[in-house]
Amino acid sequence: MNDNVHILIVEDSPTQAVELQYLLEKNHYQVTVAKDGKKALEMLQQITPTIIISDIVMPEMNGYELCAAVKKDDHLKNIPMILLTGLSDPEDVIKGLICGANNFIVKPYDEHFLLSQIRYILANLEIRNNTSWQMNLEIVFRGKTYFINSERKQIIDLLLSTYEAAIQRNHDFQITNEKLQQAQNGLESRVQERTAELLVANVDLQNEFKKRKQLEQGLKESEERYRIIFEGTAEGILVADLEGLRFKYCNPAMCEMLGYSEEDFLELDVMHIHPKESLDQVLAEFETQARGDRLLASNIPCLRKDGSVIYADVRATPAVIDGRNCSVGFFTDVTKRRQTEAQLRQAQKMEAVGTLAGGIAHDFNNILNVIIGYGGMVADTLKAGNPAKEDMTEVLIAADRAVDLTRRLLVFSRKDVVKMMSVDINEIILGLKKMLARIIRESIEFNLELADMPLTVLADPGQIEQVLINLAVNSKDAIQEGGRLTISTGIKEVDDDYVAAYGYGKPGQYALITVTDTGQGMDAETQKKIFEPFFTTKEIGKGTGLGLAISYEIIKQHGGYTNVYSEPGKGTVFNIYLPLSEEAASLDKENGAAAPVMRGNEIVLVAEDEASLRKLTKIVLESFGYSVILAVDGEDAIVKFMQNRERISIVMLDMIMPKKNGKQVGEAIRKVSPGVKILFTSGYAIDMIKGKELAGAGFEFILKPFMPKDLLRKVRDILDK
Repeated sequence: MNDNVHILIVEDSPTQAVELQYLLEKNHYQVTVAKDGKKALEMLQQITPTIIISDIVMPEMNGYELCAAVKKDDHLKNIPMILLTGLSDPEDVIKGLICGANNFIVKPYDEHFLLSQIRYILANLEIRNNTSWQMNLEIVFRGKTYFINSERKQIIDLLLSTYEAAIQRNHDFQITNEKLQQAQNGLESRVQERTAELLVANVDLQNEFKKRKQLEQGLKESEERYRIIFEGTAEGILVADLEGLRFKYCNPAMCEMLGYSEEDFLELDVMHIHPKESLDQVLAEFETQARGDRLLASNIPCLRKDGSVIYADVRATPAVIDGRNCSVGFFTDVTKRRQTEAQLRQAQKMEAVGTLAGGIAHDFNNILNVIIGYGGMVADTLKAGNPAKEDMTEVLIAADRAVDLTRRLLVFSRKDVVKMMSVDINEIILGLKKMLARIIRESIEFNLELADMPLTVLADPGQIEQVLINLAVNSKDAIQEGGRLTISTGIKEVDDDYVAAYGYGKPGQYALITVTDTGQGMDAETQKKIFEPFFTTKEIGKGTGLGLAISYEIIKQHGGYTNVYSEPGKGTVFNIYLPLSEEAASLDKENGAAAPVMRGNEIVLVAEDEASLRKLTKIVLESFGYSVILAVDGEDAIVKFMQNRERISIVMLDMIMPKKNGKQVGEAIRKVSPGVKILFTSGYAIDMIKGKELAGAGFEFILKPFMPKDLLRKVRDILDK
């Protein structure tokens, strides 16, 4: 049973000491723990353990010094010792064996291997305790050499001396030949018995040699496991002398990471692999390790052999190697992670800009609503030929352009509502001409080559504009000074042969948009990745890698296709295919004749916090027979409705109001009057998206800025349902 076996653990790491103590006590060994070599020697004056298991790297007294001290002490020298270490090479093993260690095991160890080595040492002790162990003495008898212990040699020497004396005194004692033969036979019998004993001892010795061979094989396997881990890990491992700051060892991953060979590294020091601007930080961290502290640092810049800089997370720990104080560093390349984080931050900045743009659009749309509303009413009162009517028409045209500008702002923020309509691709491009000219540099020649016929498709014009803007920006960044950017359009017939050749598309007629630049071009590998989210060839902070990915998805959602052709140094061609639509033409006819505006006599509750727009809405509704109750904020709207809920036919709520927003007011009103009709309105981008959700819940929505006649038609349509 193991209960009678007492093991002394010497380990300065509390965590590792507890783990080893738990393992041994689980296997029924008695365990005592000392925190360093000096403490262990003090304990050995009081206790005599069966086995000592000691770490090598410890304060006060290391494992080698403890082992040497134990083996010099006559009282302790027969106690077997096992040395443990985290980093090792053959010289460490030799040094341990010279000190008198019985075994040498590399961390992290396999618990079954450690237990087997303890059992092996215990078995050895039992053999030694039960057998006279003073061996390797020679005796030559009758031309044969025998290896025996000292006790057995004394017996045989005595027998031989007796035999020789008997021969010399033969004539004195007149021993007969018969008695002499008997004595000789007896002596040979005794020699044979002792020879048999020697053979048994030799077998024991061979078994000991075999066990030593097994120990050596276990050590080789342990070293091989260490070598595989050291050379096979994906982390770079670098060992540096803390005094001279020169490198002693490195693994293949470290060589690949920085582009040096192993021989190169052994000629370098710390100053060679870090940029000058970061050396102060690195040297300060080495000083920290020289004091015995571990290091954990992030985003440390490292200089490759080719001069490029990568970033690494570094974990380093001090260690004594070959008698020198060293730092063992583990390097993880985080350069790509930093690039991804930078792209994410850029995307978040774009999201913040988009949110800001949406908020600006809300306020701007309220102002435009007032301009368009009053301007339209004034224009209706003026007769044809009146110069003032022409002036007012110009005002309304300018307001329409402002509405278009707001819509472009929402496209930029990527929060515009998807609105499919009949559009002419050529008109979209012409409308963007001035904006695109401002986006690209003056040194770049910008040309349009548009088809001489309408290219009508069903599309969201804002999203198509976003695609064109993204492609123009991409081309601008690729073009050197004096280059050229051309946007052209045409009709492309896609047949079955085209689909079979290219592997995508459906047969039919497509509007083709081609964006051609004379930029630096791309290789085939880059072309495979350009539509992937966050892929970019630009420097960190100069591109999100989202523009082309978003453009690709927009065209795909429109039932179209995008492809690219490019060669390094020969520019790039983007082709966009959008299906020409007969439905678009019929949609034009449906929208061509607007329904006449009908009068009404119902009571309308209007909740709007913008005073000028609130006043305009009242004038417009009352001019067509409606009675209007006004509310200035959300709470006021609820109070006015509760006072007049039996009379109110429809409630018009702005989505963004003080105290309570439009959605909260609508829900409160529906609780007391489930059947009341509600019309939400807003010019804020996020509310436009929510408007679609509200429509699914039975609410109606109108987007600011709206024309007075559009509002009147919407109100009449809701009331007549």
